[in-house]
Amino acid sequence: MKAPLFMLVAASALVGCSEKDSNANQVALPVGTQIADNGVVEAPPTGSAPTIPTASGAGTAFGMTTKQLEDADLLGAGNAKLGEVERVTTDAQGSVNGLVVEVDSEPEDREVLLPLKGIEPVAVGNEWHLRASAMTREQLLTLPEVKPAGR
Repeated sequence: MKAPLFMLVAASALVGCSEKDSNANQVALPVGTQIADNGVVEAPPTGSAPTIPTASGAGTAFGMTTKQLEDADLLGAGNAKLGEVERVTTDAQGSVNGLVVEVDSEPEDREVLLPLKGIEPVAVGNEWHLRASAMTREQLLTLPEVKPAGR
């Protein structure tokens, strides 16, 4: 009975030594990293995708609220920035029917009225923006000009 106990203590000591040696060579892993039973390392996601917009009712479009729309950039093909949404326009029922977009222009920036046709929401990083992939900056500048609010 003493021999098996001795072997168990010796094996435990050996395992303890090998764990100390292997711990010395370990690299710090990011918080959230998981190691599966088969040794496969699964790193945590680097960034979370934004939640798909699902707002509905008056003052919404593309599942986005008025505030989200007014915080969005307008992107063209290849996600090139065409302008920034300044405000939304609505009909008598409060439904969004257009966007006032500020476009960089010389000698000063212009605000134009953009209809909703051909626009789609798109996630860039962890934010939602709007894309008009068939529109160029030059085409945007041909849209009806809107005087900025407060002028």
